[in-house]
Amino acid sequence: MSGHRDQWFGARTYAQHGDDLAILNIFHRLGVDKPSYLDVGAYHPFDLSNTALLYERGSRGINVEPNEAQLAAFIKARPDDVNLCVGAAPVCGRMMFHHTASDPGRFTFDVATAATLGIVRGVELPVLTLNAIVDHHTGGVWPDLLSIDVEGMDVDVLQAADFGATGPRIVIVEANCGGGDTSADLSALMTAKGYVLHSWAGHNMIFVRAADEARIWGE
Repeated sequence: MSGHRDQWFGARTYAQHGDDLAILNIFHRLGVDKPSYLDVGAYHPFDLSNTALLYERGSRGINVEPNEAQLAAFIKARPDDVNLCVGAAPVCGRMMFHHTASDPGRFTFDVATAATLGIVRGVELPVLTLNAIVDHHTGGVWPDLLSIDVEGMDVDVLQAADFGATGPRIVIVEANCGGGDTSADLSALMTAKGYVLHSWAGHNMIFVRAADEARIWGE
């Protein structure tokens, strides 16, 4: 479907709640045509993806997906991205990646979350902090968008991140993966890091850097 001629971003959405369209609209308001991205817990190159539509529109970025089988799809479908088979964690090292009885999108490094989903097996994998990924692959300059969905560890991983002077302009993060509502913790954490809650998309919170949020509203 090509959509109506007046649909700015087309008629297609890949994200679970139309998150990609919301993100594109914010970047449009900020004058960013092809935002770069870091997609952590990327899951699939198209299914339920917050960044697939951006890729189709010419954006490029980094996909972090610890499930080797899922990452293979990224390598095939999105070869111009950097595709990493590692996990994200508060500190670099190795952690047990729990495969659960649910779909691969719910596999997790978080033991408590995995226990509620039924652990099938575990595989020890390397994990990196967000800063380690950014330092190595983008020279320490954060991409425009950070999309993070790490099944129960989102608050801890973000807490450990130092955004410095070049933090992502937009951060989208899941506030409820089935293991409990973390929206209050995320709001407090992101406010302390200089972000404003712009909107919700389903279970996902969309934060915008405070200076950019002021620009959007002409303040």
